[in-house]
Amino acid sequence: MKNTLKNLTAGVAAFSIFTASIVAANPAGYIDFGSFSPEVGEEYVEVDINKGLLKLASTFAKHEDPEVAEIISNLERVRVNVFGMDDSNRTDVTNRIETVRTKLDEQGWARVVTVREKGGDNVAVFVKQNDDESIHGLVVTVIGGNGEAVLVNVVGDVKLNQIAKLGERLDIDPLRELGLEKEPMEI
Repeated sequence: MKNTLKNLTAGVAAFSIFTASIVAANPAGYIDFGSFSPEVGEEYVEVDINKGLLKLASTFAKHEDPEVAEIISNLERVRVNVFGMDDSNRTDVTNRIETVRTKLDEQGWARVVTVREKGGDNVAVFVKQNDDESIHGLVVTVIGGNGEAVLVNVVGDVKLNQIAKLGERLDIDPLRELGLEKEPMEI
């Protein structure tokens, strides 16, 4: 009985350490889109910038734009996937993006933007918000009427009003086009 209890305790401890390492590897704002293997000749772009590269980018940006450098220094990861869609893959790509959206809804992400244009874009933007005004993560999903699909995941501690500026600096159109950071209108 003692050996069984020892083995059970050791097993629980090992499982806890293993689980903690998995959680530590994936911060709160991270969402796994899965892996993609585009067909030959299919339009495809993947950008996956890790924390080390973001810190390096922050260092370079510090002299040009200190505000953007601060935003970038608070990020842990930026992932962008862009797919060309045609009749051969439209259903699969659409189903995959809808699965990601369902997963985000189930995990308690807040859907902050939904756009459904007849014959046009189908967009959903989600945030994983911290207790204060900052977010742990942002996910942009686009099924474009132009034959393009986009998935974006920004992970880190960022204020909501900084997202558009970040999109501008990192040249990520879906973030830039959110327009969450607007200049005040002069009266």
